[in-house]
Amino acid sequence: MKKLLTLIFLVLVVAGCSQDSPLAPVSDNSTLDGAALQRPEFIDTRPQAVQDAFTLTAADAFTVPYPGGDKSGKYALVIGISDYDGTANDLQYCDDDARDWIAYLQTQGYQVTSLIDGQATEAAFSAAVADLAALSVAGNQIVFAYSGHGSKGNMISSDLHYMSDTWFGAMFADATSTAMFFSFDACQIGDFAGVLNANGRVVACASDAHHFSYDGTADMANGVFTYFQMEGFDQQGLIFAEDDSDYAVSEMLAWGRTYHVKVTPFFVDNFVGDLDF
Repeated sequence: MKKLLTLIFLVLVVAGCSQDSPLAPVSDNSTLDGAALQRPEFIDTRPQAVQDAFTLTAADAFTVPYPGGDKSGKYALVIGISDYDGTANDLQYCDDDARDWIAYLQTQGYQVTSLIDGQATEAAFSAAVADLAALSVAGNQIVFAYSGHGSKGNMISSDLHYMSDTWFGAMFADATSTAMFFSFDACQIGDFAGVLNANGRVVACASDAHHFSYDGTADMANGVFTYFQMEGFDQQGLIFAEDDSDYAVSEMLAWGRTYHVKVTPFFVDNFVGDLDF
């Protein structure tokens, strides 16, 4: 399972936030339907000029120096945002997704930096990404995990800044680490796989560039993609990024068929061998 493994395209692709209203699911729970599980689309009523001013692009990328020390460490940045400025764009389980990633990565020996809900302002978000990029040197192993709103090739900070794929890709353009894993559980997020597509990297996305991601049921208490990532680790005993990503993709596709919703999770693998968390 290597090179561009399991890129899934349905007739109409989905995996972050689908533009088509989901059909009613096959379920014994008559109160549950696919639309209820869909993460709501990010709504921005600000004038376009304001939105543009709140968008980080490649021109805004910057570097910070390597902090020194051993170059055989394991470093992670985990961001999960359910509580956005105001109330219109609040989500359900993204903070839970982050806490599950933190707990798992700590068991694997990572030094984890986390930003949850209101901590993940544009300033804190960009500074933490810069710090992770500085640590992304040969010898160090790197993980980045994000769960929150995605919109048209952007992650969204808690204070409603667009953290674009071009900005994020530029932040890691000079990274020399050959063991890097990126996970994005958000809507319309697939373009991040393209800008990060480089040797030594595995990138897992809950959606392509056009469609929706989904929250799980109350008993799952996660985004669907994150839920199956964690299930792969905890219940299937998977230890490689590729195997876990493949499992999450397959299980989310099966979940989508059960609830009659279109989902397009996928991952891209440019790591030689198996990336062991």
